[in-house]
Amino acid sequence: MHPPPPLSLTDFRGRLDRVMAENAGRHVVVLALDGVNLATARRCWPSADVRLMRAVSPTTSSACWLSALTGLPVADHAVPGFVFTAPSGGPGLVTFLDYQGTDLTPAADNVFSDAARHGRTPLAVLGDMEHYGSAWRDALLAHATPVPGNSFYTEDGAYRRRPAAEVVTRIRTAVEETLGRHGTSRPCLLWCFVEVDQHVHRHGYDTHTTEVLTALGEFAASLAARDAVVVAHADHGLVPTVHDPALSDLLDHMGRRYGFTMGGAGRMRWLYPDRPGGHAELSARLREALPGDVRVLPADRVFPAGSAARARVGDVLLVAEGEKFLTDPAYRYDHGSFAPEETDTPFAVWR
Repeated sequence: MHPPPPLSLTDFRGRLDRVMAENAGRHVVVLALDGVNLATARRCWPSADVRLMRAVSPTTSSACWLSALTGLPVADHAVPGFVFTAPSGGPGLVTFLDYQGTDLTPAADNVFSDAARHGRTPLAVLGDMEHYGSAWRDALLAHATPVPGNSFYTEDGAYRRRPAAEVVTRIRTAVEETLGRHGTSRPCLLWCFVEVDQHVHRHGYDTHTTEVLTALGEFAASLAARDAVVVAHADHGLVPTVHDPALSDLLDHMGRRYGFTMGGAGRMRWLYPDRPGGHAELSARLREALPGDVRVLPADRVFPAGSAARARVGDVLLVAEGEKFLTDPAYRYDHGSFAPEETDTPFAVWR
């Protein structure tokens, strides 16, 4: 028997809509697990129906979560990554975590407006997203009632390492208390954000990660036994990545010599040449100078020409294909490129 065809992250909204329609009268709890890859999820969730759901490119949280909750590809929702051209059209670059303007994305409806259409109370347990006070978070969680006051992997926006059992207890408490407070009059859609990514960046898919995911699978099964439906999904996975100071110095030198600024983040960066039309020469010089495991691509290969997202990225992309690239020196794992471990994420259901 052949496995079912892979889903795309842009299919998530439609799949969740079907779950809500087929389970009228039951709460639907969504565990939104940043940074969990498919292989780890399958090992930890033997009681779930787990399918492959492929991330969008680039495999960054800003692009992937917005695609999942709105159903729009990156080309249409126009948030291509971490650092990009200011949406206002003004000079300079912005980050998705800081930008406060009203023109970030044309995305309007999402899974929470779908829940309201089904007669459900749409709830978003902010969890580790509570410190993301930006236009991106406003767009992502539009139509939801935010539930603050919980943190799992962060404290005041910074990573805080906690024992696996404490992380799980915090998640269980947040979900159960929210259902108890808001779920008595009618069924809910409860979406809960857990930034496992903060831990994986530093420690990989270690014992802590598998203990947390295993316990969350058991919690999901217990909720299903109490007549809820639980869905777990992710935005991307991560792969081993270390910062390469020599590459960083080389790009700094080339930036001064040929003239460009850099956007993006993680394992995909884009360059904005200072000279109009200078991307072809710059690409040739980069291919000559950079290591063989740093791929140089025209931006049109990833972002469709003429799209809203393409207008916000530079003309030349640098994509990591090996372990050495540009990243936070404290990180051991990162994301943003095309590696299967990054693109292959879980769509899991407990009924």
